[in-house]
Amino acid sequence: MRNKKKPSFLLALVLTSLMLSTTACVTTKIEYVRDIPAVIFPVFPPPDIVEYDSDTDIVSMPLWYWQKIAEYKIDIDAVKEYLDKLREAAKKHEAEVSK
Repeated sequence: MRNKKKPSFLLALVLTSLMLSTTACVTTKIEYVRDIPAVIFPVFPPPDIVEYDSDTDIVSMPLWYWQKIAEYKIDIDAVKEYLDKLREAAKKHEAEVSK
């Protein structure tokens, strides 16, 4: 009777230790980007479909082209804002590390 209890106890101990070792969490350290590359944004080229009337001082272009320019500007502003936040976070991290 005693022999049956020992193997089941040892088996339970081995299974428990294996389960704990496979589910153990490992903490990782997040590395921050220290060198943020300088990004030069391109200037939107003036196309042939845009017309300027010097008498009335009006620029005319198709609506679809104006929408493309607006989308381009919105995308560029979003990228600039993201890079500014990234630079601020890198500076804050540098200040914390140097303390």
